[in-house]
Amino acid sequence: ASGANVDAMDGLALAREAGSAKAVNLVLLGRFSRYLDIPKESWMSSIEACVQPKFLEMNKKAFELGMGE
Repeated sequence: ASGANVDAMDGLALAREAGSAKAVNLVLLGRFSRYLDIPKESWMSSIEACVQPKFLEMNKKAFELGMGE
């Protein structure tokens, strides 16, 4: 009735599925990205620029799980 939209998900479970509960921030970022007009390639380039190589694949997976892919 208030006009608010709720987008519920189990972010912690998705982060664990990606490889670590610590990746929950990337899961949430992935979900948030659905509401912005920024290409996925731009998000991925930013993640690649900011995340240490040993954690990169896990964080990319967490982002994609958050997006719902």
